[in-house]
Amino acid sequence: MKIAILLLAHKNKEQLEHLLKALRHEQVDIFVHVDKKCSFLPSDIEHDENVHFVEKRYDVGLFEFSMVDAEIELIRTAKKHGNYHYFVLMSGQCYPLFKMDDIYAYLKSGYPEPYIEIVAPTSEHYVRRNFRHVYCLKRFKLRSYAFLKKHFSYKTFRCLRYIPGGFVFAVSRIKEWFCKSPKARLQRMGYPMYCGSQWWILPDTVIDNVLIEYDNKRFCKAVYDTFSCDETFFQTTIMKHAADNGIVLDDNGNFMNRRWFFIFDGGHPIILKKDHYQQIMSSGMLFARKFEMEADDVLDMIDRGVRDQNIFEVVGDTAKNKL
Repeated sequence: MKIAILLLAHKNKEQLEHLLKALRHEQVDIFVHVDKKCSFLPSDIEHDENVHFVEKRYDVGLFEFSMVDAEIELIRTAKKHGNYHYFVLMSGQCYPLFKMDDIYAYLKSGYPEPYIEIVAPTSEHYVRRNFRHVYCLKRFKLRSYAFLKKHFSYKTFRCLRYIPGGFVFAVSRIKEWFCKSPKARLQRMGYPMYCGSQWWILPDTVIDNVLIEYDNKRFCKAVYDTFSCDETFFQTTIMKHAADNGIVLDDNGNFMNRRWFFIFDGGHPIILKKDHYQQIMSSGMLFARKFEMEADDVLDMIDRGVRDQNIFEVVGDTAKNKL
């Protein structure tokens, strides 16, 4: 069995090289997308023969469809290179919590099970908001907020943010008036609506269905207007083919089978440090995010800790319902 790791990198060259070394395995090939606005080039990165860089690079933005474009480019590059049973999507700020030999053995024993978080659009979750309206100019809004926070006090920012925020709101509602909300369009096309964590491990059969839906331009345009494209596209395409993909929902209508550990604070994952080490290593997850190597030496601690971990004892079947 062969595994393709699809890696999105946008900063921290040294940390990326550290991660590439940790992911070494004779049955694993690594495909890297270096963000177009990154301060370093793919040619600057030290790597082994099993590491490959995508030629077409995107300027990826948070919540934007450009993230999906970059991920699909990684998938297509991998499929041109060879046949893989599993595809693992991760970022340059992720890190494995077991030896790659153990992760490989675990995935081989579970093939073709998909490992992903799929959450239904209920009122208790942001998924409901994700499809409700058209969301335009996401990058402009985020950059405007960042500029205001940098140059004004928090109290002043709270007032001034309504200027760019109001402009984006008006543009979004005008577009929605002409083309309807993502929810209305997806319902009309017969697509279910789901979201979840961006990071996943998917078998080749599921990936084939994903590529089919990426070629559906009407569907992609609807996802383009959602609140968080990167946390919507894959979950929705997978649920369109749920029966073929071996997806069985739980009593709450979700599929909670992710293999990533992270801690949210204010809607975003926090930087994991030494204080989180015991939490990380006892999580029962295969990978964790997000890390900043400059913050402390928690990655070195993980490297030392994985030597004594038995993946089947730590992960088992109990990790499916954790977190």
